[in-house]
Amino acid sequence: MLNRVALFFQFLLICAVVYLKLRADSAYFLTPDSHYYLEAAQNLLSGKGYVIKFEGKETFCAIWPMGYSALIAVVAFLTRFSVEIASKIVNLLALVGCFWLIQRRFHDKAWSVSLGFLASSLIQLFTNTWSETVFILFVLGFSMFFSPTDRESKWQKEVSVIFAFAAFFTRYAGVFLLIPLLLRRQYKVAFYFMVLVTGYLYFNFYNTGTYTGGHGFWPTEPFNQRLGRGMCGLGEEILFFAVRDWDLKNIGLSDTVKWFIYSVAILQWVLIGLIVRQVVYFLGLTKKLKINVGHMAKFMLQDPFFLVALAYLFFTITIYLTDESIESLYFRRLAPFSLLFTLGILAWVSQQKQLFEQTKWLFVAFFALSIIHSTPKIGVGI
Repeated sequence: MLNRVALFFQFLLICAVVYLKLRADSAYFLTPDSHYYLEAAQNLLSGKGYVIKFEGKETFCAIWPMGYSALIAVVAFLTRFSVEIASKIVNLLALVGCFWLIQRRFHDKAWSVSLGFLASSLIQLFTNTWSETVFILFVLGFSMFFSPTDRESKWQKEVSVIFAFAAFFTRYAGVFLLIPLLLRRQYKVAFYFMVLVTGYLYFNFYNTGTYTGGHGFWPTEPFNQRLGRGMCGLGEEILFFAVRDWDLKNIGLSDTVKWFIYSVAILQWVLIGLIVRQVVYFLGLTKKLKINVGHMAKFMLQDPFFLVALAYLFFTITIYLTDESIESLYFRRLAPFSLLFTLGILAWVSQQKQLFEQTKWLFVAFFALSIIHSTPKIGVGI
């Protein structure tokens, strides 16, 4: 019961921060991509089909898969809200799905694993009208039902295919889920998945003459320069995933508020240091007590969270280096990796009773400070 209350509190906290962020932003967290999603959703509602006006002419929207805009259209139809408001509801409903999956898998420890969703980068993602939040839901669902061993049941395999295609139907990057399937020799599941993917791509080709709306041009930027820029983006994401305050980009921010933000970040790094210290001590203690640390490492490597996270990272870097349409590696593109890896760490810690008791409140404090980073400092009286 307390676990569910904690999960509900976390969800309400995210909703409150999302509301404050939307209220403080006159652009309503809508980017050029957002407007295309909304235009496609409105056209679906109007019966025009999945079309947008692109480069001066109306065309079938093969640039993005249909899933996100279709969900917005459904919510707008059911609620009678505008597509703008419906898009925010879709994101929060996807978050509800994520919390449900975490509860289903981790039961009484779900509250501690779900702390990963409080990262400031993720809340920025939840607030924007982008497809990534729904994509994360489906990738998380795949990770929950996908088994890295041969013990996976037929029912699990069927569900994992559904989640995999749903991820692809939301973002073309969902095709990366083929990697963990092939690594674990789940060839039949991989075959079914690719049949569905191929069918959708040919549907695009039938409507536009392209498979994904014209992606796939080799970068003109020098390889070393592009690689270096990408690795800088990856390093920034790893270091500041939950220690990032977007208000620092606001030139009107006062020095007092800036120093407050820096102080919060320093406290977070202190907490990380304390957590790492406890983990190192725990690993040393297990070795001293002759507990099979190798078995623990093997578990971490086989854990679906880590496996899927690393597969996504490998796929994303590969596409970034070979496709000019991928401008950079930044939080929006790397969020699925960051979240899954964070959930993997939190899940592992939750299963180590002694370590969990020593670090749980440190993690709570760390992510509580991350929420402070997410709260807008301008426009709401701060």
